Amino acid sequence: MGSAARSLFDKFFSLPGDILTSPEVARHFRRNFIVNTADGMAWVFGASFFSVTTILPVYASRLTDSPILIGMIPALTDAGWYLPQLLMSRRVERLRRTMPTVALLGGLERIPYLALPAVTLWIDRLPRQAAIAVFLVLIAWMALASGLVATPWQELIARIIPASRRGLFFGASFLGGQLLGVGGASIAALVLSGIAYPHSYAMCFSLGSLGVLVSYGCVLMTREPPVEREIAPKESLGDYRRRLQGILGSGGNFRTYLVSRSLSYLGNMAYGFMAVYAVQRFNMGDAQAAVFTAIMLASGVVGYAVWGPLGDRLGHKRVMEIAGAFMFLALVIALWAKSPQPFNIIFALMGFGRAGTLVADLAIAMEFGPEPERPTYVGLARTATSPAVFLAPIAGGAIIAWVGYPAMFVVALGLSAAGLCVSRFRVVEPRHLPKGGLPVAPAPH
Repeated sequence: MGSAARSLFDKFFSLPGDILTSPEVARHFRRNFIVNTADGMAWVFGASFFSVTTILPVYASRLTDSPILIGMIPALTDAGWYLPQLLMSRRVERLRRTMPTVALLGGLERIPYLALPAVTLWIDRLPRQAAIAVFLVLIAWMALASGLVATPWQELIARIIPASRRGLFFGASFLGGQLLGVGGASIAALVLSGIAYPHSYAMCFSLGSLGVLVSYGCVLMTREPPVEREIAPKESLGDYRRRLQGILGSGGNFRTYLVSRSLSYLGNMAYGFMAVYAVQRFNMGDAQAAVFTAIMLASGVVGYAVWGPLGDRLGHKRVMEIAGAFMFLALVIALWAKSPQPFNIIFALMGFGRAGTLVADLAIAMEFGPEPERPTYVGLARTATSPAVFLAPIAGGAIIAWVGYPAMFVVALGLSAAGLCVSRFRVVEPRHLPKGGLPVAPAPH
């Protein structure tokens, strides 16, 4: 039994001979896969106590009744992840080792998570406007730091995980995280329902901060091989700007991909309000936000088990489209829901769909462009779409304030449908394109 398990374990971490990778990458592949999967698992577990879709918006509703301000939570979180990435790409392209940068910025990223439990106990003493301002500053810090570390972290993953294993890596990482996150969300529900406010949220956020600390320890155990190719000489800002213009001007497929993602991100305006809408419309308690989180995480477990390997096999563009269809269906049901019961299905569909879009979005950006320019393509894919990511929840909050939730759901449905159509009919799977840009037949599976 033990030898069979060990054989299966060895087979899981073996790299077929036809996979082109350096001996150093292959030698450390098992260790790097394990410690970075553990990093992702611990991070998702910690994030289940800070859910920007459920727990943080419901907590913010204690500080303000403005849907626009509540919409700033997903707006800052998503824009902070996307906007700064291009700013780091030029530097990352010239790094022989990315680990020192990942370690420094990853540490700065975790400071507001550690501060939030204490701030939660103190913030109610402030005037309401000052309280929401302090809260949003912490959210902005979390978001901006995540965006600064994102490009070096993604380049680190691209260097240590071969392309044919990235879907499996992201799927396994988030699958394990979702399993832990289901338990975390269940604990959060007990804490929020069993402890009086604000100590309930302070305890919830304290548990989450433990998860992000463990994840930091795991990522520091990564062994990164140095870059073997020649590093490009330092590039002036003007030359870099012209290179970006050239990428957008000549890369029609990449440019169309950016359009499709921007439309889809605008269509995501509804998801940050879904829990608040359900809780307020059907008079649910705050603990219901944690229940919704648990449902999303549980369905995400199934999603990550499916989407990662499927993306490695069929292509991540196709995964993004199928997963987007599940998110679209969740919006349709929310628009017509007349009772609280359908929201369990809605959050299950959201969790399943978001698992696919997250895995595909991370993996597909690494497949555009030549390897030496990979950080620039990854950074450009995030930064160019950041305006849509930032504006979507703010626009959603404004629509809710002016004409109500149903109108916002209708607008979100239209934008989501447009994004899916552009991706389906105008974007070519990047792995099926040679460096010249014309489609080629996909490799047999």
